[in-house]
Amino acid sequence: MTESDLPQLSSPEFTYFNELKYSVGNDPGVTVNSLIELPLNTGFLIIILVKNRKKAQALATILNLLKQFGNINIFVVVIYEGQIIEPLEEPLTPEEIQQLYKTALKTNRYFKFAKVAPISPDIDSVYPIFSKSVIQFFNDDISDLFQNFNEVAAHVFRDVLKTNISGTPINPSTTDKNFEA
Repeated sequence: MTESDLPQLSSPEFTYFNELKYSVGNDPGVTVNSLIELPLNTGFLIIILVKNRKKAQALATILNLLKQFGNINIFVVVIYEGQIIEPLEEPLTPEEIQQLYKTALKTNRYFKFAKVAPISPDIDSVYPIFSKSVIQFFNDDISDLFQNFNEVAAHVFRDVLKTNISGTPINPSTTDKNFEA
């Protein structure tokens, strides 16, 4: 077998782009454009087009706008009507962050609701709750017979969302059929 015959794994920027496309992009009001390689090996750019200004600002606030894989930088920009949308300025309360998730993801097919609950006696966390679903896309995964990436929705969203906002931990979770929002 020659080296060119060996299976090749998808690069991290390609995987991250697809995580965004198949999670955040699973919304009729959101389009995740193509992955763009920036000049001079400065990284990659992913443009997210949003049809509603409030949704765009909420997305810009909750998404990782810079993802790094070693020396690879991936920049994410959210655009509404041709303008780059900046995240809301901090500080934000846990209840305000909860509302941002509702605004950003209310028409996303995976999103169910967001809840504020204590993670410890002194710290509240925001829990965006997602359906019991698997996000799947082709990714040259040689451990999968069909070379697909397969992950539960909450874990994919965990990869593309900020881990905390204004010091409030964000913990994407999967819905429980016995829980009432």
